[in-house]
Amino acid sequence: MKKVTLLTFVCLASFTFITQAQSDKIILNGEVKNVIVEEVGTNHVKYKYPDENASYTISKHRVERIIFASGREEVFESPFKPVSSVNDYENVFLSYQPQDVDGLKPLGQVFSKAKGVTTLASINNVNNRAVRKVKMEAAMLGANVVLVGNTFQRGNQYGNENVPGNATMTSISGTAYTTNSSNYNLDEVRVFLENYEYVLFQTDQFNRNDFDKKSKLHELYDQKFNVNLFRLDDVYEKDGFLYVKIQNLRTKTGDLKVLFANEEHITLMEQHRNTIYNYFLLSEKEPRVVQMKATKELRSNR
Repeated sequence: MKKVTLLTFVCLASFTFITQAQSDKIILNGEVKNVIVEEVGTNHVKYKYPDENASYTISKHRVERIIFASGREEVFESPFKPVSSVNDYENVFLSYQPQDVDGLKPLGQVFSKAKGVTTLASINNVNNRAVRKVKMEAAMLGANVVLVGNTFQRGNQYGNENVPGNATMTSISGTAYTTNSSNYNLDEVRVFLENYEYVLFQTDQFNRNDFDKKSKLHELYDQKFNVNLFRLDDVYEKDGFLYVKIQNLRTKTGDLKVLFANEEHITLMEQHRNTIYNYFLLSEKEPRVVQMKATKELRSNR
């Protein structure tokens, strides 16, 4: 009886090993799926798991590469590009396919509207401005993909003595997503936030009714060359992201979401009504801050 049980176990283990060895591998965002690829279409990849009949479909935009059981490897160039600040807004991808964002983390709703100044305004220019604005809003939320839900476009409408004319207008609405569930390691960044001092370097502000974002550079030191460093008052986690509270920083809501972070700088975000604010902070480890502190110390020792 023991020999039969042992033989059964060996057979099952051998079958499992053979099944895994013969499966294909789909790599997406660092994750490896051991599956059987059924179809590689124009915009999608269809697959199923070994010993299962259910088929699944995933957008090719999310797939980095496929390693087939034969050993052949197929690499895909994804339109999903990294976005680390509003300056990367051109990297934001506008999608009209729901499967493109399947499994991605939603960050909020976005909306833009652009209107020609006169009835002679080019419809292409107005449309480009609307696209630019919705991408900029998404980037300020920390997103790199927008699933467009609705678009509206109106051409020039010339009026007469009884009916006023209307200039061309385009509006775009959708949901912003990120391909990375988090843009940083929470435990590692929490150590930086709780132990380092920071100085406010730049504030970016974007309102849906504005033509463009507004940026403001801040003084890094006072009249006595003291660097305007401060500590964060509270660091906490919510929905897979870190948030901070800063008494030394005048904000609209008081709760600032950490979008991007490393040892030298962090980007914080808050949204108030139709306006998004990004705060770019330098840490005490950032080279410019280190240099300013060294200069101050040198002046003090003279």
